[in-house]
Amino acid sequence: MKKLLLCIFTGTFLTACGGSSSNDDNPQTGPGPIPPPTDPSHIHDVVPNVDYNNAQGIIDSVDFENQQNGEYTSSMFNSDFNNEWGDVTGRANIITMDGSNKLAVTHPKDTYKKGINAGKKLIEHDELYFSYQINFGKDYDFSMGGKLPGLAGLNSQVSGKPDGCSTVGEDEGFSLRSMFREDGRAIGYFYHQDKTKDCGDEIDYQHEGKNFSFKREKTYLIEQYVKMNDANQANGIVTIYVNGFKVLERNDMTFSENGIHAINYQYTQLWHGGNNDKWAVDRDSTAYLDHFTLSTEPLSYSK
Repeated sequence: MKKLLLCIFTGTFLTACGGSSSNDDNPQTGPGPIPPPTDPSHIHDVVPNVDYNNAQGIIDSVDFENQQNGEYTSSMFNSDFNNEWGDVTGRANIITMDGSNKLAVTHPKDTYKKGINAGKKLIEHDELYFSYQINFGKDYDFSMGGKLPGLAGLNSQVSGKPDGCSTVGEDEGFSLRSMFREDGRAIGYFYHQDKTKDCGDEIDYQHEGKNFSFKREKTYLIEQYVKMNDANQANGIVTIYVNGFKVLERNDMTFSENGIHAINYQYTQLWHGGNNDKWAVDRDSTAYLDHFTLSTEPLSYSK
């Protein structure tokens, strides 16, 4: 059992100290989420205020308050997140922004697949919430698109992973990452038992009946909920909320045909690609990340 880290006050709400604060056997309890804004036009401007120290159901939370400003290395990344595997392939630094420390990930000009890329093994869950904050900097080049974090389920008896434009056979795992595409258009990027494309199925985020796109210099709290399907039934659920507003929902998914594995992995990724230089950025592009949190209850909205 990992040791819980002490927490400190940051700004107007409590945040967990940097590094992994996992305790999968004894979830924290406390007050539920503060209701999100009710005006849909505020989706780009109002981030739900989450008490990361006391919010009900948190089982793991990573922020960067215990890190000094400066370079953030692969070893620091793997230690903080308790990754099974991981690497900083671009440039990463801890910076202070809006009164708290953030992880600044920079994709160097004329490169692709340069950012952060990691996988973290989890205790298996039948349902789980995963959230994080992201802010795309003022000069961020969305280019053709790139990968964002998400939950996954890996079958330990299968050598391959459900990603990389691979087929997914029966009970060979699933991954439920998101992507940004051209001009910040946001999509779910899903590998699952019934996918219809060579790579992941792409499902647009929707807000007020239109495709949703990220804006630069706006902070987004992205929260994903996943519930496993019953064996031999296509009733698995994945929903995604942005700043407390639902932008994607599917309730007909097959993640494990026979129910032999569950949610047991976290992909922590931010990189452009794609597998060729058409996905490269045309200028140095930096995004700012914070508050990677696993929970048994929603944090940014009420059930």
